Amino acid sequence: MIGQRTAVFLMNLIQDVNVLRPLMFMARRDFGFDVLILMSSKFRMRDMFGIWEAELDVLRRETDARVVVYETDWEAFRELKGSGIIFSGSESTLQEHGAPHSLFRFAPPTFLKVTLQHGFECVGFRQSAAHDLAYGKGVSFGANILCSWQPAEFQPSLARSQWNKVHVTGPTAALQMFTDTISRDPAAPGLVCENLHSVRLNAVRDLKSEFVQTFEDFCDGMDAAGKTVMLRPHPGGQYALKNHMALPPNAVIANAPIYRLDMRRFAYGISAPSSVLIDMLLADIPTAVWRDRESAMDTDNYAGLTEVSHASEWLAFAQEAANRPQPFVELQRKFLADQRVPVDPSEVFARYASIFEAAGRFEPRVRSVPVERQRLLIVANAHLPTVQVCIEHPLRPLIGSGQLLTELLTEPMLRAQMQRLDSVAAVAAWIDRQLDQFRPDVLIFSRYSGPCSSEILGWARRNSVPVIYQIDDDLLGVPRSLGEAKFAYHNDPERVATVRTLLAGSDLVYAATEALRERLNAAVPGVEAVTGPINCSGRVLNAPRAGRARVLGYVASADHLSNLKMVLPAIVGLLDRHVDLSFELFGSIPVPDELERFGPRVRKVDPIADYEAFLDALCERQWDIGIAPLVPTPFNRTKSNNKWIEYSSAGVAVIASANLVYDQCCAEGCGLLVDGLDEWDAALERLVSDEVERLAIVRRAQRKLESDYGLDQHRRQILTIIELAHQRAAAELIEEDA
Repeated sequence: MIGQRTAVFLMNLIQDVNVLRPLMFMARRDFGFDVLILMSSKFRMRDMFGIWEAELDVLRRETDARVVVYETDWEAFRELKGSGIIFSGSESTLQEHGAPHSLFRFAPPTFLKVTLQHGFECVGFRQSAAHDLAYGKGVSFGANILCSWQPAEFQPSLARSQWNKVHVTGPTAALQMFTDTISRDPAAPGLVCENLHSVRLNAVRDLKSEFVQTFEDFCDGMDAAGKTVMLRPHPGGQYALKNHMALPPNAVIANAPIYRLDMRRFAYGISAPSSVLIDMLLADIPTAVWRDRESAMDTDNYAGLTEVSHASEWLAFAQEAANRPQPFVELQRKFLADQRVPVDPSEVFARYASIFEAAGRFEPRVRSVPVERQRLLIVANAHLPTVQVCIEHPLRPLIGSGQLLTELLTEPMLRAQMQRLDSVAAVAAWIDRQLDQFRPDVLIFSRYSGPCSSEILGWARRNSVPVIYQIDDDLLGVPRSLGEAKFAYHNDPERVATVRTLLAGSDLVYAATEALRERLNAAVPGVEAVTGPINCSGRVLNAPRAGRARVLGYVASADHLSNLKMVLPAIVGLLDRHVDLSFELFGSIPVPDELERFGPRVRKVDPIADYEAFLDALCERQWDIGIAPLVPTPFNRTKSNNKWIEYSSAGVAVIASANLVYDQCCAEGCGLLVDGLDEWDAALERLVSDEVERLAIVRRAQRKLESDYGLDQHRRQILTIIELAHQRAAAELIEEDA
């Protein structure tokens, strides 16, 4: 039995409200869908004046919708429960449309994904010459259905690969026109719309100043005739308001949403090329397209409509529109008919209704095998901490009970076969036999950069097994500061090529942090990585030790030496001031020469490869304070907060570098965030001297550890990531079949 359907509306750009609003009413009122509004955090940033969030609040009440603001893809994905339909008014491969496009890439197959053409000239549909220069001609979409204003053959920028997705609906503006009867007033003001943020006004030369000057001259002429002019800023650009544009005395701002502005009450409309021109045509008011004096700006898509350039032409048009509007209206109706744009409200309604009806019948076949009954193959360079911390540790209960079967295939295993066997084909055959024998349901490459990745990917593709690339460091940007050995290892051309192959070839890229996700998405075209709130999880293993602080510690590998040296003067000063305090280094990091003079007060604990044994040993060390310094390099900005998790589990108070990954976990008094050597010195002194504060920090941190970074939450996150990989792989198969 099919449960209640949900209609999801993605709010990314300001313009999305106007485009999607009529469909929200259809979803709830006419088809009984639950309504969910997913608002990206970037939408809030773009809504500088709060106009559109207020509009969404009205929509929420009128459609009984639920509104969720999300920062990351992960947060949005968690809201996509059950089945239904997802609408976006700004989804494409363009960076500005990244939030909805990313969500479309990994949305569950139980949802029909629909992208609306949001303007008459719309990237990926019908671009202007300025669009071509700014964005190129390779724009595509992640939707199942493209709601087009015109047939595909009228959309010169629409890739042939997208034609089979096209459903001609016409603009949603036709669904929210005013219908009451009005009497036309020849003395009514005219409406001028500015579109000054548009790329077309900068593509050849700066045309903004010409438009502004022409508008001012026009207002002067209208003022002499005792006429008022209304100026409407573009809802997304808001150029006139953001730039505090000085208005002539007879100019008035009209900034209401277009669906609250009855354009029929204006005597005429003038605008630079913009979709608001279509709104004017639908309102049946005389309309003119502004073109610069040298005709440098492309207006070809509006050929056939009245054009004006100089202020004198604006004035002549305004007078003629007031006196004889009908010839303009007839010209405009012919333009719409020639463009094959459906504009009759009942026809447009019927065309969108067919999509809701299709979503109501949509019953995709979904995999019924629970994630926790699967076989999981992990491919890694070795049994590294990343494998243990990010995968095995949280999944341990399922693995131990036999509910989840795992197998580890490492680079040394593969290289041993490469030495033993005499050909690439023989190695590939060996890989096929191993994978056939284990029969994995999902395959995870854990920060892998070794050989045979293409052969393993090939097996996965042939057997329809989803592939995840899990990564917790920027392996495409490993700096020399980590040491010559690691720099050479990770920057080996073959390893870099493998990383890029797996980033591009996996069904899902699972990044440790949001910063790393953004880095990977920018570095590898087409990659839409996801992340979750947890990379490392834990539980309380030790209570904080009461009494005066006696041991300061740092868990680190050798590649963290530069981070330690950044704070070394503060540590040296602290040891000089407190002769009963000791400092321990746990891991492969060497003891700096500056600490040799402290003798046995500075101790080195060898690294422990097994993660569970490492945690036990960390607790046994009985540290009071743990440090987590990070030099603010691009590489370090993508690091994860593992040290805070491990220190807090062991009852250790944390001091960490501010403005990096530790900001969130250390917030609310769960650690001290510091920036600069003086702050490090003060924070170390503070926790060594103040037992009450140190213990309070640990207790707060351990409460946050269990509530926000617990093993159960981490396990659910990984199972969801696995499920998401299955859904992406299934969606790709559907696209291939289509």
